Amino acid sequence: MITDQTVLMTTGTILLVFGIASVSYSKHLIKSMMAFQVAVFGANLTLFAAGLLTQDSVGGLSVRASDTFVVLSVLVGAAVEAVGLAIIVVVYRKYRTLDPTKVRKLRG
Repeated sequence: MITDQTVLMTTGTILLVFGIASVSYSKHLIKSMMAFQVAVFGANLTLFAAGLLTQDSVGGLSVRASDTFVVLSVLVGAAVEAVGLAIIVVVYRKYRTLDPTKVRKLRG
């Protein structure tokens, strides 16, 4: 029987792999940033699914360490996305293109 944890783990792993593959093949900076976020969400989902097995009770509340790490990862991911998009805006203003191969050629 397929459990919820198996479905979440498989989905998270697929998202992670597709995100990493998309980052490596993307020819557009914004698409690369979105693909990076897909990979991060896949990693978060996998971490959450892995934590479904363990559960501690603290003060009557159900607490899993993985939940804490996932929330922390989402917060850090939002900050990384904001900084990444700001860098992309600066690159576009300077080079007038979002193609990373053209930016490398124009550098200098």
